[in-house]
Amino acid sequence: MKPRYAAWLLLAAAACNSSETITTVREEFPTTKVLEYTPAPGQFINSSLAGFPSTPITSPEEAAAYASARLTQGGTPDSGTESVTYGFVSLGGWGGYIILGFDEPVPSSGGTEYELYVTGNAFNGSSEPGIVSVAQDADGDGSPTGETWYELKGSEYDASTHGYEITYTAQTDGTVAWSDNRGGSGTIDRTIHTQSYIPAWVDRLTYTGSRLPDNVTFDETSNKYVMRAFAWGYADNASTIDGSGTKNRFRISNAVDTDGNPANLAQIDFIRIQTGVNGKAEGGVGELSTEVCGVGCYRTVTRTE
Repeated sequence: MKPRYAAWLLLAAAACNSSETITTVREEFPTTKVLEYTPAPGQFINSSLAGFPSTPITSPEEAAAYASARLTQGGTPDSGTESVTYGFVSLGGWGGYIILGFDEPVPSSGGTEYELYVTGNAFNGSSEPGIVSVAQDADGDGSPTGETWYELKGSEYDASTHGYEITYTAQTDGTVAWSDNRGGSGTIDRTIHTQSYIPAWVDRLTYTGSRLPDNVTFDETSNKYVMRAFAWGYADNASTIDGSGTKNRFRISNAVDTDGNPANLAQIDFIRIQTGVNGKAEGGVGELSTEVCGVGCYRTVTRTE
């Protein structure tokens, strides 16, 4: 018997007689690799509650570093209360967004599994839904600049306004006025927060994307405004379908192109979360702004125990 063949038999026998078990599991892999943080104006921008430094942020690089540090803190709020003990970033009013990257491409399961997740601070009656989009690093330069973005289709896709655009303008009284490309206009009003709502590192306060339907109603029974959750497919959304606590999960197979056709992506490298509702609630709630506490992916891992 050849020595190499004999050694193979011994190894095979050891493996067969071993009590070890091999299992495959899906595990979470968080990312704090923030590539761009471009929020729209909002009451938490430049706010100490949102952890902004005392020295103003004035460059996109500083903003990305700030957002990455905040997400590194992790955690989620208790009972829907806002607290400085956990890390979150606010995306401001409609259109504000954050882009993160993954160290390795995230493969699509073809719809059989959730591959992505975003943690927010939504709870029953308080959802500020954000639209999630994905992109591939087609040119291999590690940057999302110039890449094609694909929206992850959610329950409100067909009821949304696509190709929506809004421009914000600061007013002398501290409010922020907005006008859109559909003839609409309004304001982001001052609330209990008195700092500037304008992100100083953003040169042009014009944002584009998809606008979700309004989700704010006034409940006369409880005498308060309610931000209802959408069925599925959005971040910071108290969904009973894809939600797990404050975590929303997403499938790459739901990615569509600008015409709404399936993108059929084999894998993705970047994820973008963008405030999807252009609305506000009175009584100190203010504008709806998607909050992000954490972002990550699921990967299949093989374990030997």
